[in-house]
Amino acid sequence: MDAVDDLSDAIDTTRNLLIPVRAWLWVKLAVVVFFLGGGGAGANFSSGDPTMFTGDAGPTDFDDITVAEITEMVTTELLVLIAIVAIVVFLIWLFFAVLAAVMEFVFIESLRSMEVSIISYGMDNFGRALRLFVFRALVGLVAALIVLVPLGAIVYTASSLEAILGSLVLIILLALAVGLAHSIVMRFTSEFVAPIMLLESRGVLGGWSRFWGTFKANWTEYVVYLLLVWILQLVIGIGVGILMLIVGLIVAIPFLILIFALLTLGDIGILLAVIVGVVGAVLLLLVSALISMPVRTYFQYYALLLLGDTNDDLDLIPDQREAVRSDGGRPEPDRSDERRDDPDRDTENDWDSRADETDDEWDSTPSWDDDGDSESGSDWDEPDDDDRDDDRGW
Repeated sequence: MDAVDDLSDAIDTTRNLLIPVRAWLWVKLAVVVFFLGGGGAGANFSSGDPTMFTGDAGPTDFDDITVAEITEMVTTELLVLIAIVAIVVFLIWLFFAVLAAVMEFVFIESLRSMEVSIISYGMDNFGRALRLFVFRALVGLVAALIVLVPLGAIVYTASSLEAILGSLVLIILLALAVGLAHSIVMRFTSEFVAPIMLLESRGVLGGWSRFWGTFKANWTEYVVYLLLVWILQLVIGIGVGILMLIVGLIVAIPFLILIFALLTLGDIGILLAVIVGVVGAVLLLLVSALISMPVRTYFQYYALLLLGDTNDDLDLIPDQREAVRSDGGRPEPDRSDERRDDPDRDTENDWDSRADETDDEWDSTPSWDDDGDSESGSDWDEPDDDDRDDDRGW
């Protein structure tokens, strides 16, 4: 099964890209992966606190509160402050969500070409990235509405808190189902549809239409892929988390010591401590990205290998695939044993080719033969020559 075989091929492909270590390539890939960490930002449109739609909104909660009292609590200045904070948060989310969509294509193109050019690849795929961002946002919004609309209806129509709690189990089950479907759609979009968009210059819906036929014809492969990815991410995630914690402590301790020392210097020390803290935080984020980058690279190569195996026309990495499946990433097999054990091997052709080479060498007229006539046989057909040939073992 391709979904199983590609696990080891993805290791070899990742190794061929990252080893020998090229420091600048590692750093640039780490930057790309860092912003990809927000790749779900466009998809998690509903990541806000659901209670903002339900808290203190039930009719029973306002029995003892008058409209005048509410008006006094909510001043104009507070509303303006809330609006400003909401706008700033939205703009920050928008920036990182669009940037994550751009980096999605930068990452795929980098793995495909085995070279990283963030600006060039980003500019070439900015239009596709915007379409990917819009798709993620709309799917996230739909997922949020599927959960929040029933929740809001239950809250506003419930007669008591007990009635709300009684329906909460159903809402949780609905949220889990929607979250699972949302996760699968986003994974397939990022790891299969986005590469198709890049390969064939399609939009998101066109990429999904192209992928859907391949998925239907090989649905078992992709189900196994999902299960294996979830298991591997759980296992590898634990190991990577422990490693990040250890490395994070090693990196953070010197900066913390320096910050505490600077704080004793007064106002100038506070300013320097802030600068050192920012540098330390950036370095810590970079180190974390460097640790997670090979893992993210492995999983993307795994998806690209499976996509190409299930549909030859959608193969983005034919050169890398050929390299790891010939001698680029696996131990070289013993060719002599392989030929000897192959029942379909044409042994006659092997011996004929060798015989042809020998005949060409010995059938040619010797340069020292004055007559140049091999058919005369005056010297070659003597009985003594036969005896001599037997003695030499020819």
